[in-house]
Amino acid sequence: MAPTRRARIRPFFVVLALHISLGAQYDPKAVEPIPRLKGTFFVGGGGTLPEEIFDRFVQMAGGETAKIVILSTAKIEDAVRTPFTKRKAKSVDGIHADSKEAAGAADLGAPIGKATGVWIVGDRGSKFAEVFRGTPIETALREVIARGGVIGGNGDITRALTKVMIESGQSKAVIGTGLDLIPGAVIDDHYSTKSRRARLLGVLAARPSLVGLGVDEKTAMVLHQRFIDVLGEGSVYGCVSASPKRKLRVDRMNRQESPASQRRTQRSGGGKQRSRRRSGRRRGVATSRTFRPDRLGDLIALSRSAHARVARNFPAWSPKTPNVTKGTLIIIGGGGMARGLMDHFIELAGGKEKARLVYVPCSEAEKIDQEPRIVRSWRRTGVKSADWIHTKDRNAANTDTKILDTLRNATGIFFGGGRQWNLVDSYQNTIAHKLMHDVLARGGVIGGSSAGASIQASYMVRGNSLGNLDPMAEGYETGLGFLTGVAVDQHFSQRGRLPDMTSLVKTYPELLGIGLDEASSIVVQGTIARAFSRKGRKVHIYDRTKPVVSGKPDYIVLEHGQGYDLKNRRMVEAAGKKSGKQQVGAKK
Repeated sequence: MAPTRRARIRPFFVVLALHISLGAQYDPKAVEPIPRLKGTFFVGGGGTLPEEIFDRFVQMAGGETAKIVILSTAKIEDAVRTPFTKRKAKSVDGIHADSKEAAGAADLGAPIGKATGVWIVGDRGSKFAEVFRGTPIETALREVIARGGVIGGNGDITRALTKVMIESGQSKAVIGTGLDLIPGAVIDDHYSTKSRRARLLGVLAARPSLVGLGVDEKTAMVLHQRFIDVLGEGSVYGCVSASPKRKLRVDRMNRQESPASQRRTQRSGGGKQRSRRRSGRRRGVATSRTFRPDRLGDLIALSRSAHARVARNFPAWSPKTPNVTKGTLIIIGGGGMARGLMDHFIELAGGKEKARLVYVPCSEAEKIDQEPRIVRSWRRTGVKSADWIHTKDRNAANTDTKILDTLRNATGIFFGGGRQWNLVDSYQNTIAHKLMHDVLARGGVIGGSSAGASIQASYMVRGNSLGNLDPMAEGYETGLGFLTGVAVDQHFSQRGRLPDMTSLVKTYPELLGIGLDEASSIVVQGTIARAFSRKGRKVHIYDRTKPVVSGKPDYIVLEHGQGYDLKNRRMVEAAGKKSGKQQVGAKK
């Protein structure tokens, strides 16, 4: 890139934008993302917690069937048990140890082995960690979360829940080692009232791959699996350290404020309805209804943001030229597809007799018990080999023989709709991801609709796990990278997403933006993309290497049959014309 042009397209807002490696997105050396937890944490920020927090804790632990254990380094007073006994938990036991030797007693942790909830107490997190770290008690606490239980606490003691632990200090923290129950983070309590922002940010400056979680007093952060909800009077602050190309990120979360997507969702009325339903519950009494935390933040997304900022290949100013050197991509905008397109997918995969098709659902569910409808439809049309894979376990995506062998044998893969960040969580930079690229390398076909379209690009649009309104979501901007140098959005005109792509390519002018209407698609071979769409449905191409003319659209449109050269960024003649004898998406 010439220096003069680089200066022109890298104004201040671009310098601050998050850029990522935009080559083929399989990197076996990439940092492994933090895992999704099985259970829930209630992290109190100190002070007197509102009764609602204990209500919700007991509810999530099972209500009247809850088996609560209180864990401490000191003798447990009756007053500590009261918040749980008065909520009619089935049992409330207490265990304590004041030394590592005592904590190592063989039978001490037996009650935790049956617990559905554990509440830790004490006024020194460092003491708690010193006593229980490396003992059977620590193992038992991990098992509580692994079986979907709840762990909570309030104030200084909660700092022991992370591996990097703030032991003490005023503006500068003294660091110790905690229990590492909450991965990828460091916690500080009394965040606002004791002005601990500088202390927490100082920890992050020295350890920029961590997420800082500051919790106000009289407030609890509810970390459910991966999502953050906030109960009480104050806020929770999710902090990611600044990088040379990105400003400090601090997401303030509470029931009135949260990241942008969630605020807009609440304005639509959903949040108010949830609040009205909850306000009808009596305080101080655990009901049989299960408390379902709201999604105001996402620890995994914050952690991915931190990792992206410290990655060695960040940013990438010159993404690779879009070029599917072997095989074919079929990228569909959702809402159905043009007649004949699925038949064409099957033909590209080898035809009904030879095709070995694999469907990949885009689901947040841990398990899918029923065979997907598309697999059944493939069989009804005569496809001899049709299968599907699904996992939320990245270890399975690296080791599960059925998943890996299914992909090794595939001649065609089709990604379903949903929320595309789920596919990133499950497969990105795993062996399964590499095997997907291998399908193209041996001349196969990869298709997908809606989320299954956006995931195919090197830049992934709408990766925010909190909602689908934001086109750019820090932490989830990297797709599976079958088509490099592009960003693909779907449901484009129907959901009014044209301004979003304008914003995206303004921020990332190196990228080629592709907006797909519902029932529109592109079939990509080599550097040529051809539209395969229903009548009246369009493909929109955004190219910021060309000037935008005031008063005119900042994109060009492809109708069915028209082609576009992704390398040279120009229209090509429609299929069947003088220089375009090849039919739309015809197999090479």
